[in-house]
Amino acid sequence: MLDVTPKRSTWVYLWAAAVFFVSLFIARLLEIGFAANGIEFLYQYLDPQILREDLLSGLYYLHAQPPLFNLFLGVVMKLFPEATSSAFAVFYVAMSLGLLVVLVWLMRRLGISDLLISILLPLFAWTPNFLVYSHWVFYTLPVALLVLGMAALLMAYIDSGKQWLVHLFSWTAAVLMLTRALYHPLWFVVMVVGVSLLLRGEKRKTLLVSAIAPLLVVNLVYLKNYVQVGSYGGSSWLGMNLTKRWPLSQAKMATLRGQGHLPPVWHRRPFREPDDLRHLGYFAPGNMVHPALDEPYKTNGEPNFNHRDYATISQEMQRTAAFLILHYPGPYLQRSVTAFLLYLQPGPNAVDFLVDYDFSRVHRLRDALTRTLFLGGPIQRPIRMLAPPVNLWLLVFPALVGFGLYRVFRGEASQRPVFAYAVTTILWVTLTSNLIEIGENDRMRWEVEPLLTLLLGSAVTSVYSRLTSSGAAGKA
Repeated sequence: MLDVTPKRSTWVYLWAAAVFFVSLFIARLLEIGFAANGIEFLYQYLDPQILREDLLSGLYYLHAQPPLFNLFLGVVMKLFPEATSSAFAVFYVAMSLGLLVVLVWLMRRLGISDLLISILLPLFAWTPNFLVYSHWVFYTLPVALLVLGMAALLMAYIDSGKQWLVHLFSWTAAVLMLTRALYHPLWFVVMVVGVSLLLRGEKRKTLLVSAIAPLLVVNLVYLKNYVQVGSYGGSSWLGMNLTKRWPLSQAKMATLRGQGHLPPVWHRRPFREPDDLRHLGYFAPGNMVHPALDEPYKTNGEPNFNHRDYATISQEMQRTAAFLILHYPGPYLQRSVTAFLLYLQPGPNAVDFLVDYDFSRVHRLRDALTRTLFLGGPIQRPIRMLAPPVNLWLLVFPALVGFGLYRVFRGEASQRPVFAYAVTTILWVTLTSNLIEIGENDRMRWEVEPLLTLLLGSAVTSVYSRLTSSGAAGKA
């Protein structure tokens, strides 16, 4: 019989460590190298020279992204100037192993048996997503760890009632919001209110009070961005992200441009280099406040998408996107549905051109798993509207979310707040990533995939318990 009661033995944690080290071996077989090269060219990062030599000032003038991941990059680069890549590799090993350990702890606390945990861990850690993201210096892995860590802190607080745990929960949310713009104060407010409704007495009050200071700090950073470049948010790129891949014909775009609805800066590729936009009056020489804000290019020749003019361009595009969404809801719906189909691709589908190793073996494994395990098909590029193939995620994802909602209202009282946190976060990431972004949507889903793994384990446990109890009742 499958025991659904968490064990106190440590073997499953040893198994988690073994699963992780096997994942390193699989990564080696797939020729996955540790990729820190993105520091030099990824849009989200400050100029490497600023990260090394003028970190605090650079962070103050950073508006394109929340500051904390750039802070992490800069600190590591300063502390380990001669072994930066090795230092990042050590940190990512620790975070990857930590993610599996926290996942084990939470699954046990939710009543999932060690046997089932031992099956789910390889399914999570031996897939291309985990193998690639645990070897790539980007915020995907740290964000997944923060998201899962919040669930663990909430569960520990409910168990013990220790106030420092709920304060750490709320400050971890602030770290998350200041690492990834997708996690917005509105998500935090909705999530905290939803969780608090499932707590009683002093625990509810303490949670609500603990949320005040972190929420204030995040909004102060947003206010700083508004004063600097007129953008109140964690990232000034909202408008540019909204204008990606609109399914409008060239003729329709020419008509809209002639009517004055599309500005001259509108383009199918919103993240264009400064030299492509100078003829429109952007990036003209002027007063130099700080290179992070006023240099069109980084010192290594890469475009500086933190330039103040990109915030202006993004705001102009945001107004245009609002007009298009209002007047052309059909194309926007096509775009959003396509983004959702991309969101539910097993992946990874948009990392190969960002790393400095041969991705061909990863592609072969990904395609084999997509075909056999998920019953889907390969992604064809360039991606056309509604073209991404359907697969089992299209059935499994809503089923897991539905089960999570069921647990919110009908689960054990001590577990309901954790399910409320998980469902709120999954739905928030799903809606915001697919209504705004289109492209790397499957990577965004992976940030909440540890929560989906929790729901899968809990759902299997629940179904098994129902079947065994029904069988026992029938024999009686």
